[in-house]
Amino acid sequence: MKLTDLVYSNSPIYLQNLLCSLYGVLEKRKRFSNVFFEYLDWLEESQYWSEVEIYDYKLRELQKIYKHAYNTVPFYRDKYKRAGLTLDVIQELEDAKKIPVLEKGEIREHWKNMVSQSHQQGKLYPRQTSGSSGMALDFFTTKRSLSFQWALWWRLRQQYGVNFGDKSLSFIGKITVPIQQTKPPFWRVNKPLNQHLVNMQHIKDENIKYFIDYIAQEKFIFFSGYPSIIYSFCHIVESLGLKISNPPKYVFTGAEKLLNNQKSCIERVLQCTVTDHYGFSEGAGNATRCKHGNYHEDFEYGHLEPNQKILKTPTTFSGEILATGFANYGMPFIRYDVGDTATWSTEKCSCGRNSSTIVNIDGRSEDYIITPEGLTMKIHSYLFKDTKEIKECQIVQYKFGEVVFRIVKRPGYSTWNETHLREKVRKWISVSINVNFEYVDEIERTDSGKFKAVVSNININSINVIVD
Repeated sequence: MKLTDLVYSNSPIYLQNLLCSLYGVLEKRKRFSNVFFEYLDWLEESQYWSEVEIYDYKLRELQKIYKHAYNTVPFYRDKYKRAGLTLDVIQELEDAKKIPVLEKGEIREHWKNMVSQSHQQGKLYPRQTSGSSGMALDFFTTKRSLSFQWALWWRLRQQYGVNFGDKSLSFIGKITVPIQQTKPPFWRVNKPLNQHLVNMQHIKDENIKYFIDYIAQEKFIFFSGYPSIIYSFCHIVESLGLKISNPPKYVFTGAEKLLNNQKSCIERVLQCTVTDHYGFSEGAGNATRCKHGNYHEDFEYGHLEPNQKILKTPTTFSGEILATGFANYGMPFIRYDVGDTATWSTEKCSCGRNSSTIVNIDGRSEDYIITPEGLTMKIHSYLFKDTKEIKECQIVQYKFGEVVFRIVKRPGYSTWNETHLREKVRKWISVSINVNFEYVDEIERTDSGKFKAVVSNININSINVIVD
């Protein structure tokens, strides 16, 4: 444990609140400068640009970031020259395909050589991914990029009528309330951002009534945070037959995929609007879900494209996401293989936006299991529909032909639940895969607090598979 964490965890509650607020002062200066509000005003107008305006903007931004990388970033200059590329290779948006893909392994090996020579490292912000799909990535970003990213997220909130500064409750992985604390308050306050903070470790049956009373008292406008943590809270409330008075009007989730069963449970318990956005720590792209249920590429921030198009229907295609960020000139990410797959649609969304429509973020390759029949399949949320005896479940594939359900049980769990899950797997996933069970007190999160619903230790490239 870091010394600062040790000091914080042993400080009295009033001092912890003060430290949270001091942190809020620093974050407010970094995220919400004048540039943030300028971006936010501009983004309100740009989201309804025409297709021609969007194309022209993306082409200009792609040309600019490519030339900047070629001229000022040693890693890219060497890579592009080896590929035989010149400064003027980008003449139309499709020319992006001529640029070599940027892999995670390259970043891990060369990240210090990927910083632009026109930016001093001392003026950049060091960042790190959670490492949820393997070893973490180190990188740098700029204040401009951070402000731009937060403006995108606040544009989404404003679309639902939320105003900057409205009171919120955030469900996070970072420990703001020490784990050893056994009595309320199980929350801390960041006053500069009017944000109340809850970490997942205290969301337990015996504490829920304290949270319900607190929510009723504070009258939050919105909740935000990891969907798995908000779902865990709502699932306990529902399982105990409790009700929440003064629920929030909206729930905005991010950092993890919002699963259908999570969304349904949150909506039932809180009786509010639940939505999400797609993004990633590296900040090279973003997509926001509109009120009609589709994701729309936030083209202002970056270009999202499929590595290889796989036609699914006459109007949809899928592929691994490649992202080119337009805002981070300190350490550009160009045609970066994020590790996620998505399904795009060529049909227009009725919301009126003309940016690329993504009907689903399908997840990462490690979010799939491999069946004995050679299919890679997602573990769908309907396996756990109306299963109140299971608090949490993580599916792990250690070896080919088998999956293990790691389960945190609730009262009432029995061998019937095992039989029921095996039957559903045979019906929906595979008739021949072995299903085993492991019972644990809690499901481990990643370092940044993310919950992984599926963990695969199978090398998908070593087996002949068919993607479902």
